Amino acid sequence: MPFHALIPSPLGPILLASDEDGLTGLYFTDQRDLPRVPGVEAAAAVVSDPSAGFQGGRAIRTFRATRRQPTGESGELFADGPASAAAFSRRRDEESGAAAPMRLLQEDTPASALAVLEQARRELDEYWRGERTVFEVPLAPRGTAFQRKIWQALLEVPCGETLSYGELAERAGLGAGHGRAAGTAVGSNPISIIIPCHRILARDGTLNGYGGGLGRKVRLLEIEGFTIR
Repeated sequence: MPFHALIPSPLGPILLASDEDGLTGLYFTDQRDLPRVPGVEAAAAVVSDPSAGFQGGRAIRTFRATRRQPTGESGELFADGPASAAAFSRRRDEESGAAAPMRLLQEDTPASALAVLEQARRELDEYWRGERTVFEVPLAPRGTAFQRKIWQALLEVPCGETLSYGELAERAGLGAGHGRAAGTAVGSNPISIIIPCHRILARDGTLNGYGGGLGRKVRLLEIEGFTIR
């Protein structure tokens, strides 16, 4: 049985789900595949089309991500160093409220599940501040054997790297011709950000789509050191 908590983030409220073994879900609360959980209000506008959105008169899905240079001698998450991390942290505080607590949705949440939820909240907060590039919270996503194979390959795409769907399929031990099937599994990823499906692009390098909305994919790639044009 999954237990749930709501946390704030600079990209909007997040629903966390955990069992006693690990994190089973991480969803923005306006995702169309958000689980129905008592205590979570339906969003006024849902991300119904993961490839929709315009910016500057252009479809966001046609934008390309390029790695900023330099990336920093010590491998900082933010290309411009601590100043950029601090600026993003200030935006996070302004947008979501740094002091807003995690809100448990089940009063009987066991200590083991609570520990997972707290670890996920803490590591995400470190990620937003530019202090973490690798997550350590235990994961327990539920899916088919094929989906889990693709999600495992996603976990092996490091911060600062992107792959195409075909390249991801190859990383998973499949042929590049399985890119479309890999893309379907990517779209079913239940643990956004931590299982980094935002690092997967179309074969031509364009953003293509993102279950949480392309605006969020842009922001996630930007804080990982990419320029989006």
